[in-house]
Amino acid sequence: MEDLKTFEELIKQDDIYLTNLLFGNGFSINFGSRFMYSNLFEEAKQLFSGKDIELFSKLETTNFEHVLRILCSTIDTNLIYGIKHGTLEESYERVKDALIETVRKVHPEPHELSFEQVNDLKTIFRIYEKKVFTTNYDLLAYWALNKVRGINRTVSDGFGYDADSDMIMFGAGPGVSKEDNPIRLYHLHGSLHFYMDDGEIIKITKSRNPVGLSELPLLNVITETYDSGYFPLYISEGTWKQKLNRILNNKYLRFCYEALIKSSEGLTIYGQSLDKESDKHIIDAIKNSSVRKLAFGIYDVGNSANIIHEITEQFKDSSIKVEFFDARYFFESLRNIEMEMTFK
Repeated sequence: MEDLKTFEELIKQDDIYLTNLLFGNGFSINFGSRFMYSNLFEEAKQLFSGKDIELFSKLETTNFEHVLRILCSTIDTNLIYGIKHGTLEESYERVKDALIETVRKVHPEPHELSFEQVNDLKTIFRIYEKKVFTTNYDLLAYWALNKVRGINRTVSDGFGYDADSDMIMFGAGPGVSKEDNPIRLYHLHGSLHFYMDDGEIIKITKSRNPVGLSELPLLNVITETYDSGYFPLYISEGTWKQKLNRILNNKYLRFCYEALIKSSEGLTIYGQSLDKESDKHIIDAIKNSSVRKLAFGIYDVGNSANIIHEITEQFKDSSIKVEFFDARYFFESLRNIEMEMTFK
């Protein structure tokens, strides 16, 4: 077993790793075991019929929106030609309901998180300097950003509305200088609170959504939005080529991906395996960036030698210097780092 440093020890050597953060499913698992299901499809298919599973398999996808739209189009076509389609409607309702029930099942409400967990979530936006990237599609980072916004520092998920047209925008927005540009949250693989409408990305909030102003928790508004026929934008494909293809064909996801390529200085990676079969698009983006130093967290310390070898191999043809840390103590390190910053 490698003798791994803590993240706090790495920062004492060089605080460049506090420039940018990229996290994956291991981040969410820290806040609840229900996130062990990193793919909604794997959980939801328990509610499918054999024909539903066969349809996903035939279409070579785990994307609910893709399957539901095909079912909807087929039902409309059958109506025109007078073909019976009762079983298709049953399948449509079953797949849609499975998505809604699965999101409700695996995703905690904010009140289910402890005070310490909420504070750990907020810490990432209080101490990282430039960009926070996530490949997760849960709401944890979005909740944290909203709790920090306007209290400790200027933070943003990059979404705003034009005052004249009420059209949604993403990016820094007009008139925002580099000096005023806040730390941003980038959803590399989409999120449960996004959907597409006529080619435009829409962010679901309690005040802006297809079902109307609501006092219900955001998670309820999201599932009601799905129930009304709008489905989440998130990447669930298995291979990196499939993921990259979807990213490049969606202007918001492409915007996030390009933001990763435009990153510089240091990058911390936590809870993201960088598997060469499913994450090569992420690896390539980092290698094509101006990042000089990378801190990679290892949770399975018993297998650290193999992980270090694999990650080192991934970046051996780049100029990026890779360091490794013990991910088991990541949030403890962040608390200590923030405490030291406070009393400097």
